[in-house]
Amino acid sequence: MKKSVLITGVTGYVGIHLLSRLVRQNNIDRIFCVTRYKDHDSFWSAIKSQANEFNITMDVSDITPKLDIVNIDLAQNHNSILPALQKFKQSVKEVHHLACDGNYGHSLEYFQPWINTTKELIQFCMDSTHPKSLYAVGSYGQHITDSINNDEDYYWINGYFKYKRWLYNYMLEKIDEGLQGILIEPGVVVGTIDPGQKYSFWRITRIFAATGYAFNYPMVFTPMDMLIDNYILAQNHPNESPKVISPVIPKYLYVNKTVQKLLPDLKMIEYEKFRALMQHVMPDKAKYFGPNFLRSIYGPKLIATFHPFYDTTKYVSKDTTDYLSSCKSLTDAVEKGLKDRNKYISALEKNII
Repeated sequence: MKKSVLITGVTGYVGIHLLSRLVRQNNIDRIFCVTRYKDHDSFWSAIKSQANEFNITMDVSDITPKLDIVNIDLAQNHNSILPALQKFKQSVKEVHHLACDGNYGHSLEYFQPWINTTKELIQFCMDSTHPKSLYAVGSYGQHITDSINNDEDYYWINGYFKYKRWLYNYMLEKIDEGLQGILIEPGVVVGTIDPGQKYSFWRITRIFAATGYAFNYPMVFTPMDMLIDNYILAQNHPNESPKVISPVIPKYLYVNKTVQKLLPDLKMIEYEKFRALMQHVMPDKAKYFGPNFLRSIYGPKLIATFHPFYDTTKYVSKDTTDYLSSCKSLTDAVEKGLKDRNKYISALEKNII
């Protein structure tokens, strides 16, 4: 049976990848895209731009008949979602909620529009007469909010991850009340082409290259294909799916080891020494390195959860550094860092470790 779906965040990094899969599903005849763009030309321009940026093959002429826009600026008009969606009450069978501001360094109050958006979408899905399935993307990083922290750790332990923790708790609460929902919580989503310097860990990679120093820097990663494959399996086989899926590579990846493959002379130092170096050499970037930065990453036990139909063997035996080696952002970050080194050479010479 054909169905219509609603999606938020379609022009984002994950959203554009998901769209490229949804439009190929024969059982979906209409995709309503909630977007801040007020006209079709601006919307299609954004779709084409994102598809080109992330090297996604998408024939716009083929998908145009399936897509339509629902003009709502979720950051500004989040309280008007329910009235705007009433006309889709009967036709839409699934809601895919990916929209969220990705900025760090803000309080939880900053994310109130996304909290309100989520509440309204869940209310829309829990309509007693026309219930809908909800698929939402959270973040495995919400676990770091359990970590001990102080004001210096604010860049990481802040509103973004607190919002993702709220999303986790709220969705589970509503699922217990009858919501047909699945939450997908990836780690940092990477691909051959990804958002690059918009990601903090690539900026830290650039700092490693610029200073010539690094510390053991573990991260939790999710390859884009792993995320989308698990997402689509959950969508097509919801009854077999856990209510929360954490599709992450089931062991830490050490960013510094990947950088060392390109920069064999990279010097490893203890984290506290690196913090001290940053305060002297790059004080404007010292905010990334709070005293509990590593503790927040190592704190939660790393537990990967996949859809039972997903083939995990693809990501079992490889050298973990290989996952990042194929990312263009790695070489870009290292190249930028080496160019930066000239700006900091004087300060580095004064702070040789």
